[in-house]
Order: sequence, then C-alpha cells, then structure tokens
Amino acid sequence: MGKKNTAAPDYTPLANASNAANARMSQLGQDQLDFSKKQYEQNNPLMQDIARKQGLAMDQQMAQGKDYFDYNKSTFRPLEQQMVADAEAFDTDAMRNQLATKAAADSSIAFGQQNQANERRMASMGVNPNSGRFQGMAQQSGLMQSANRAGAMTGARERAQQMGHARKMDAASLGRGLSGASSAAYGGANNAGNSAVGNYGQAGQQYMGGMAQGAGTIGSGYSMQIGGLGNVLNNQTQMSMNAADNGIGSMVGGLAGAAASYYSDSRLKENIKLAGVDDYTGLNLYDFNYKWNKKRFRGVMAQEVMKDFPEAVYKSGSGWLAVYYEKLGIEMKEIH
Repeated sequence: MGKKNTAAPDYTPLANASNAANARMSQLGQDQLDFSKKQYEQNNPLMQDIARKQGLAMDQQMAQGKDYFDYNKSTFRPLEQQMVADAEAFDTDAMRNQLATKAAADSSIAFGQQNQANERRMASMGVNPNSGRFQGMAQQSGLMQSANRAGAMTGARERAQQMGHARKMDAASLGRGLSGASSAAYGGANNAGNSAVGNYGQAGQQYMGGMAQGAGTIGSGYSMQIGGLGNVLNNQTQMSMNAADNGIGSMVGGLAGAAASYYSDSRLKENIKLAGVDDYTGLNLYDFNYKWNKKRFRGVMAQEVMKDFPEAVYKSGSGWLAVYYEKLGIEMKEIH
C-alpha cells in the first residue's frame, strides 16, 4: 500500500490554548457585564434624582416666564400704548394752538394781576395813579413782568410735560426687558427639560454600553477559539490529504515493480473512457489519468469491482478505494 505515514503532529496544545483563551475572554466579558450592572444600580438612583430636580427647575422657570409675560402685558404694554397716544396727540397743530392760547391767557391774567398790584402800591405812597406818565411806566413794567411770568409758566409746563414723557419712556424701557426675560426663562425651562430627559436615560445608556463591550469581549473569545480550532482542523486535514497523496503516489509508482494494489477510486480519476471488457471477470476496463498526473492508464473502477468482488477492494484510512489487481487476475497498465 505504499510508504508508511509518519505520525501526525499533536495539536492538542493548540486546541487547549484556544479553549483557554475563550474561557478567559468569556470571564472577562462577564466581569464587564457584572461591573456595568453594578454601576447602573449605583448611578441610576442618582441620575433619577438629578433628573427630578431638573424637572422641578423646568416647572419653576416656566412659571417665572409666564409671570414676566403677564406682568409685561398687563402693566407695561398699556403704558407704552398711552405714551404713543400722547406723543401722537402732542405733535399736532391743534396742540400747538392750544398751548399758544394758553400762554396768551396766562399773560393776560398776569398783566391784570400786575396792574392791580401797582395801583395799590402807588396809592399807598400818595401818588396819583391816574397820571399819564405813571400809567405809561406802570403799564410797560407790568407788561414786561407779565410776559416774563407767562413765558416762565409756559416753559415750566412744557418742561413738566417733557419730564412726564421722559419718565414714561423710562418706565417703558424698564418693561422692554421683561419680554426678553420671559423668553430667557422659557428657554431655560426647555434646556432643563432636555437635560432631565437625557439624565433619565443616561444610566441605562451606560449599562447598554457596558453590555455591548462585554458582549464584544466574549465574542472575541469565541472568535479566538474558533480560529484556533479551525487551524487545528485545517492542519489535520492537510496532513490527511498529504498522507493520502503520498499513498497514492506510492501505489502509482509501484507500476514499475510488483505492487499488489492500486488506488482505483473513480473520484481520483478524470478523462475516463471505456476501453473494453475483461474476458475473465466481465469487468469494464477504462482508460484514464489521475487528477494530479497526466499519464494515461488502463484499469478498473473500484466502485464497480466492489459490487461483484468486494474481497478485492481495500478502503484506506483517508476513505479512498484501492483494488488488489492480482486477486482479479487483471494487470493495470500505463498506456502512454
């Protein structure tokens, strides 16, 4: 049957190392899962408390924002509207005529009051108030004083009105900031709500991340085991195939001598053609070549021999069928 195969290498250490690597990685992955779970149990109550407080802050800021809005709407908006109405009414011809008429009336009143005061003063001094010169001087003095007083009074009223508008403007300006404060409060409430939502789920997300990391570590261990055992299988298969090829080569090489059997498995042959029938056994004879060699041979097919002459067929350790040609009285030949 050819040369005796050498002992196959012992791959047990490699298989053991693969199994050990998987066990170690699996334990590491389990440790990661356990730690993630412990961390979740510790952090979740804390994150829930933080999220609850952020929710309360959101409610408080929402209430504050509404208070700002309502106060601005009820207090400062009417003030602004009144201020605009006053400004529009003041800057008209009717208002200017009204102010001019009022100034004239103030002047007349002041003139009359001044004349009465001069007459009383002159009478007390024994001066005849009916003299022309006295009347002229008194009238000129009274007019000047009345004009000055009327102008001063009118100017005072105008300044008072301007001061009133200025104060209204200040008040309105104070209210201007409330809308922004309201918007800021609403924005802060929205941010607090978003943060609360994120914190509610953060502990769970950390746990899920730890689970993914642990699963990845365990998967790496299985991959290492599969890779190691795959190498063992590949090496064993390669050794088996090499042994089979060596056995086949030995048998085929025995054609020149007195080999007792040859591989005749149809699975090892190609370009098979029927060449005739053996007269003694009635077996078909075929011309063929082995898949690893282009030389042509004539012989039988082991699968056909198995049916009628099973004692002449041998099955190798690698599963290939060989035929003892001498038991059949047939010679395997190289034809070219």
